[in-house]
Amino acid sequence: MKIISYNIQFSLGRNRQYDIEKIADTIRGGDIIALQEVERLWDRSGNVDQPAELARLLPNHFVAFGATIDILKGGYLQDGAADNRRRQFGNMILSRYPILTVRNHLYPKFGALEQHSIQRGAIEATIETPLGLIRVYSTHLCHLSPRQRGIQIQRLLEVNQNAPSEGSVDSGVNLTNGWNEKLLPAPPTEAILLGDFNLESTECEYDLIVGPMSAIPNRETQRLNGFGTFVDAWVAAGHDERSGVTLFKDVQAGIGPRIDYCFVTPGLAKRVKAAHIDAEADGSDHQPLHVEMASE
Repeated sequence: MKIISYNIQFSLGRNRQYDIEKIADTIRGGDIIALQEVERLWDRSGNVDQPAELARLLPNHFVAFGATIDILKGGYLQDGAADNRRRQFGNMILSRYPILTVRNHLYPKFGALEQHSIQRGAIEATIETPLGLIRVYSTHLCHLSPRQRGIQIQRLLEVNQNAPSEGSVDSGVNLTNGWNEKLLPAPPTEAILLGDFNLESTECEYDLIVGPMSAIPNRETQRLNGFGTFVDAWVAAGHDERSGVTLFKDVQAGIGPRIDYCFVTPGLAKRVKAAHIDAEADGSDHQPLHVEMASE
């Protein structure tokens, strides 16, 4: 099972051209794909409905889009009728496997008088995969401060922890009026967090997700991974957690941080077989992260 996480920067490539078809070609090989900074009907990107275009260009994938910014694009038409077009921006999940249910979670927003501050969130999809039911999240965290990211991570971890006990989006069996067209399974315990977390592995917010580092005398230094925490798939695949570049500060020198991640629940960590970053992709200011998981 091939997983990709990619902040597509609304398809603005290194050549300063917008090209949603290039994004589709870059991610075409993924079985489960998490995208961030996907937009519809923005002037800057040619007023393209990017979620619809990606669905058209990748017809073998199920798709789910969760807007975190939703602003009236239209107004009134010449005949006085309402123009209901909306300018949207958010996260997306594409999957070769059925997406059974979707929820969109919005994080607390922090207003700033001068700095650009936008609504952030995560889209959650329950997907029927070869590994069984898995909750998959595509998220994009705040770039302004560690404190704000920490609060957003705590919210995401709470969403993950509460999901199994909350039941599906339409739960219960004693319902009338056609609610039970299909009885939905309970939310699975296994989950994958994908996205642009805007942090490096040396920062304390990273510890919130994977647990603090433990330096035990005469033993290998390792993360204290516990209940409710995740495993960095990049590390599970054999890489040093301080290695990798997903946002080049200098493309020619290959210098930059790793701020895009795939985190998996501990039960899935043993399934991680490989991970790599596509350094050649040039359809965005970020690089796609690829993770391969074995079904057996």
